Amino acid sequence: MLQIDSPAMVQSNNSSALIDRVYRLMSQRDFQAAGKLCEQVTAQYPDFDQGWIAAAEFFLRVNNPSRALELVQRAVALDPANSNWLLMQARCLLECGKTADARVAINRIETAGELTPQQHNELGMLLARIDEHGEAQKHYLLAVAARPKEVEFLFNLATSQRFLGDVSAAEETLNSILKLQPTDHEAAAMRSSLRKALPDNNHVEELKITFANLPLKPTAQTSFCYALAKELEDLGSWSESFSWLKRGAELRRAGMQYQVETDLEIINSIIQTFDQKFFQQHEASAAVQEQNSEAFFVIGLPRSGTTLLERILGSHSEVHAAGELGNFGIELTKLTRAELGQHKPGRGDFVAASARVNFQQLGENYIQSTRPLTGHTANFIDKLPFNYLYAGLIHRALPGSKIISLRRHPMDSCYSMYKQLFRDAYPFSYDLNDLAEYYIAYHRLMQHWEAVIPGVIHAVQYEQLVTDTEAEARRLLDHCGLEWQEQCLEYHRNRSASTTASATQVRQKVYTSSVGKWQQYAKELQPLQQRLEQAGIDCSPVSLTQPD
Repeated sequence: MLQIDSPAMVQSNNSSALIDRVYRLMSQRDFQAAGKLCEQVTAQYPDFDQGWIAAAEFFLRVNNPSRALELVQRAVALDPANSNWLLMQARCLLECGKTADARVAINRIETAGELTPQQHNELGMLLARIDEHGEAQKHYLLAVAARPKEVEFLFNLATSQRFLGDVSAAEETLNSILKLQPTDHEAAAMRSSLRKALPDNNHVEELKITFANLPLKPTAQTSFCYALAKELEDLGSWSESFSWLKRGAELRRAGMQYQVETDLEIINSIIQTFDQKFFQQHEASAAVQEQNSEAFFVIGLPRSGTTLLERILGSHSEVHAAGELGNFGIELTKLTRAELGQHKPGRGDFVAASARVNFQQLGENYIQSTRPLTGHTANFIDKLPFNYLYAGLIHRALPGSKIISLRRHPMDSCYSMYKQLFRDAYPFSYDLNDLAEYYIAYHRLMQHWEAVIPGVIHAVQYEQLVTDTEAEARRLLDHCGLEWQEQCLEYHRNRSASTTASATQVRQKVYTSSVGKWQQYAKELQPLQQRLEQAGIDCSPVSLTQPD
């Protein structure tokens, strides 16, 4: 008997086929065609919730999260109990900076009913984004229990275990991944970062065999090079370590479209725009501005000791370590774009326009945007290192806040960045010439801030912090207006999550073995040292003086 499809079935088949085409176009990065097709689907099938979800996904991919949120709300209205749509809603809310609303959406998901393993995994990732790593781990464990050979689930679980300081569990989970998938470069790199490699307990031969015998894309080769460099350095094989490191850095740099001149231009624009005259003009209005003193900004180049200082300061009962928040830059960008209107500026124009924003509003927006991650204690720490770009603006927007700058020996600082494989940020760190030029510009910028807002930035020298921790910690707490608490010296017992590249090191007591490490590679780093010294930066080795 001939089966005749109903009109509803035909409509469903047609709309589903169109959705498949939308996702195919997005995967091919044909966003113009994908956007037009999304308009067609939502207009032709307004009661088709998947059409609204596809359109929301499109706007997320073209960096318009507010529009994506509007569209996903349409899908949720059509099917309020659909956990996938609620997950998408929470994702859009986070992309819009609406953290409190996202937490409400997450609560709805957790009480909506039984979740699939994939939904548990996605919920864990959302919770991790709001720094609720303990809750995230619970969902990863449920996902892994249901599908123990799913590499993505295992990797997310290992990440949460590392953040929470459970190094042994993280290593076991990563070993499970590498048994299933020996070429998983992210798992290999994370495993090497967890602890110090020992002569009788390391992965050097395993990494070399995989690198030599299995097909690896350039991205994977890069990770294996960095993993080998790290473990060989632990073992004191200095020359071989640097050889692998240089190879990895060159691979990483070759895959990037980056010109250090762009960053130098931005830094120069900041120095020229936010000069002495700017701060003198705003002294009167700043004096009558409400002095919100919640925020402690910890700034400095990456790998300079910012995480160590954050753990010390964050161990105080009146301080919450909120992590690396991008909120200040986001809120500044929003106000600057509003100031510019429809004008599409160059980089210099954008910096110039940022000087005209309402700084009191900027401060208020920043504080509000950090909720609910903050507000539970009298103070919170924002430890986004490259807030050094905004130090003067932070002081102007939040004159009651504290800005703490970490300084480290220039060569140790540069080498420590060079040997770190960052996920996305700090593209200048993979080439020694770029690194030298960026460091010089950073040095100029910090000197500029100290000249135009004298006495505002509290400087902490890394070498002094690790050799006389108590004295530096007392000086820091006094600057922040906090009473001394002995627990600040027991920071390594602090069980709160750490999500930075130093997540493993901060579980250890203070150590000085990283001071002067660059000297093991003095020959290889000579061009870097020479360029820094030409710029007037002192690179003389430091001698550690222990307190009496």
